[in-house]
Amino acid sequence: MPKYTKPRKTWQYSNEFKVKAVQLSLIEGIQVQEVANTLDIHPFMLSRWRKEYREGKIVADNRKKLTEATSKQEKEISRVKKLEAENEKLKQELGSVKKVATVSCGGASARYRFIKRFGQELGIKRTCDWLGVSRSGYYDWLKREPSVRDRIDEKLKTQIKKVFDDSEGRYGSPRIWKVLCKQGYQVSRKRVARLMSELGLIARVTRVTYRGPGMRRFLAAGEKLRPDGSAPAKRDTVWVADVTYLKVKNQWNYLSVIMDLYSRRIIGWRLDTKRTTDITRRTLSNAVRKRAPEAGLILHTDRGVEYRGAEYQKELKRHGIEHSLSRPGKCTDNAHMESFFHSLKAELIRNTTFQSTDDLKYALARYINHFYNRKRVHSGIGNSSPVEYERMTA
Repeated sequence: MPKYTKPRKTWQYSNEFKVKAVQLSLIEGIQVQEVANTLDIHPFMLSRWRKEYREGKIVADNRKKLTEATSKQEKEISRVKKLEAENEKLKQELGSVKKVATVSCGGASARYRFIKRFGQELGIKRTCDWLGVSRSGYYDWLKREPSVRDRIDEKLKTQIKKVFDDSEGRYGSPRIWKVLCKQGYQVSRKRVARLMSELGLIARVTRVTYRGPGMRRFLAAGEKLRPDGSAPAKRDTVWVADVTYLKVKNQWNYLSVIMDLYSRRIIGWRLDTKRTTDITRRTLSNAVRKRAPEAGLILHTDRGVEYRGAEYQKELKRHGIEHSLSRPGKCTDNAHMESFFHSLKAELIRNTTFQSTDDLKYALARYINHFYNRKRVHSGIGNSSPVEYERMTA
């Protein structure tokens, strides 16, 4: 076997680190497992350090080493007195152990930035001692002129805040990064995420849940006509439609929407308190009047009764529109509409209280017509808005 001339170096923990870890684990109500996970060490290792601390093999700098002749009772008394003196201090430090660990191996500048951010909370002197830097060095660092990168970060923060406010808090770091790149900024996505974290900006994104359908109409006639995979070659060749539930106080409202699959543009929508064929028929009439599509257009929907009613089918035939239906049990056949409803509910509906249906209708008009269609960037169409995409490809 080959001889290893440079064996892997085993990680060494300082005596001070071991003492801090043991003292944190000895606080009342704190579990060994919790401290071990926070410090990213194995629980067995921390248990061994606790045993060595009781035996006097691991000692603090200002604590005399215990002799083998020391009785068990004397060890316990000494340990209790030590813990009582530092109990309040350790409780404050526990919440920031993981934060300190992120900079404990960094340079002086990284430690100074940490002190500037958390020093008021933890105490300047205590944090400097914890990180092993002097207070005079920290205060000298505060008086220095900001670096070129820091000045660029401040400019980026201003622009990030502007983009975030323009989207009304709906954009996260990926979309803000795309917008900045389109504006000519040379910046990485991770840098945008870091600056957003420093600004405390969190996008209005939440997991949207859906009610399970009570009954599936698998035996309905019709077939799936819309193509899989590739997007349509031009506008008004494939439309997709669906209906979703929106609640105002104790009143359910139903939103019917039609989207042009080519540009992801919402070309027709209607809100009503009843889920009938009438709401979907009027949505279709508005979309046809606005876009005037040629005969042969494919409209894809699910198998709901509001799309399979006689009046709706007559409307489709009158305009020469072919009706495509999702396959039984294949909800992904209409994934684009489901994605739109997810964005709508996460960015507008969730955490918002509407006093009336008119308030909801006004918010929908503002979101769909002005934000979603004209401003919101979509990764599926080259990070452009639907209106912008149609203008570029006209």
